[in-house]
Amino acid sequence: MFERLVTITTVSIIDDGVIIDPEWANGRPIPAIIVDAKERQDIVEYINAHRTQPPGDVLVQWGTALTSKNKILLIIRSSRPVEIEFAIGFSANKHHALVDGILRNNGFYLLEGKPGDKVSSLMMEDKGRILIEVPATGFEPTWDKILRKTISKIFKQQGLGKKQVENAVKDYLKSMREFWHIRRDS
Repeated sequence: MFERLVTITTVSIIDDGVIIDPEWANGRPIPAIIVDAKERQDIVEYINAHRTQPPGDVLVQWGTALTSKNKILLIIRSSRPVEIEFAIGFSANKHHALVDGILRNNGFYLLEGKPGDKVSSLMMEDKGRILIEVPATGFEPTWDKILRKTISKIFKQQGLGKKQVENAVKDYLKSMREFWHIRRDS
């Protein structure tokens, strides 16, 4: 892993969900993300190109914003079938289970849509989607620290004591990670 300053267009998440298909990823639950691509028609082209062309080459890199470790970025760079570079912005508070799922299952489905769209409705409409592989990048230890701090803060705000927070974080992470490892038999 290397550190660098990057100025790149960040797209926001409209909705997220989970897709479980016995034909893909050995039946594991795979996170699905709808991004707002109204300002980035090249993302729409990128997704649509995968309908008629073979899978492309993609590189990914995780990062955090300089101003806040709460802002997580996943930078995606593809050279084919469409040359593109963009980042998806995550909030550790709001999207911690989503980020953890991407890291645990090494990928996610990317869809594009407009505000109000839901993963379930776009899947039923058979809108374009691509499965993006996210291999281990060395970000995992950094993420684990951010995740534990985020979850601890949530439980502290609920009024739990220090020992209760430790136990609650441990149980929460165990439960969340058990979900990401279930498999749906074909």
